[in-house]
Amino acid sequence: MRFQLFGKKCPKEIPQGELKMNEKINNNPETEEICREEKLSELEIMKQSVDEQKKKAQDYYEQLLRLKADFENYRKRVEKEKKEHFEDGKNSLISELIDVFETVKLAKGMIEKSATEGSPSLVANGESVKLGLHLIEKKLAEILKLHEVTAIISLGEKYNPLLHEVVGVIENDEVEDDIILEEIKAGYKIDDKILKPAIVKIAKNTRINADSNADKRG
Repeated sequence: MRFQLFGKKCPKEIPQGELKMNEKINNNPETEEICREEKLSELEIMKQSVDEQKKKAQDYYEQLLRLKADFENYRKRVEKEKKEHFEDGKNSLISELIDVFETVKLAKGMIEKSATEGSPSLVANGESVKLGLHLIEKKLAEILKLHEVTAIISLGEKYNPLLHEVVGVIENDEVEDDIILEEIKAGYKIDDKILKPAIVKIAKNTRINADSNADKRG
């Protein structure tokens, strides 16, 4: 940029060959003031340009941070969904194994009962089949344990709708209401996730209920 002062040049812009011819102009206070103002104006423009570039750089940086955060959230969401799908598939398979496990236990119990009531040959055959079922039951139990599957404790416990499914009531004056007296089918869980609720029968204390009704009438 060349500074022009009514046809005159600012000192720093004057070529060396013209220096002596313009000494009086250069030493003019008014000329120096105008040049100084123009230089300040140029510096102000440069500063403004630098500030604008810094602001743009800051904007780009903030956009980059937002994109990084969005990508991180997306990655975590995908990993969570993959894990959930895997867990759902695993739990579904384990539930099927539990059905087989319970069926083997039931068959084993039926064979034991029929063998004790049959002929010696039937007893011998029953023992052989029972042994085979026992081995299958043992292997299935090991698989379930490997996957940290645990049975839900039911007998003697208070009925919990999250853990138990009631299919019958047993009148009993020795225990309070809703105590589980019989487990029809075992329930299973992994940590706090219920795979299968326990099928149970619960107590109904007729004496306590009768006393309570009498108190209300009284």
